[in-house]
Amino acid sequence: MELELVKRRENPLLQREEVVARIRFKGGTPSRREIREILARQLGKAPSNVFIRRISTDYGKEEATIMAMVYHSRAMALMIEPKHIVRRNEGGEAA
Repeated sequence: MELELVKRRENPLLQREEVVARIRFKGGTPSRREIREILARQLGKAPSNVFIRRISTDYGKEEATIMAMVYHSRAMALMIEPKHIVRRNEGGEAA
């Protein structure tokens, strides 16, 4: 799997970084958990502070565009992120 950061935007008011990335993979689309771990490792953050908002894959392609929010603290993330996004990222709901 190969992850490429396309766009990074710091949002100091919400204490987060808004990231757009492209991931190339073989086979099926990777899970949110796998993408969170790879993105967190690349950005030097804890996976618990990374929340994947959207994974967009074109039919038949082995690449996806990811929109993620990377928070400075987990407490801030839980205050801002919608509950369904938190559940999806924490494994409580099918993505």
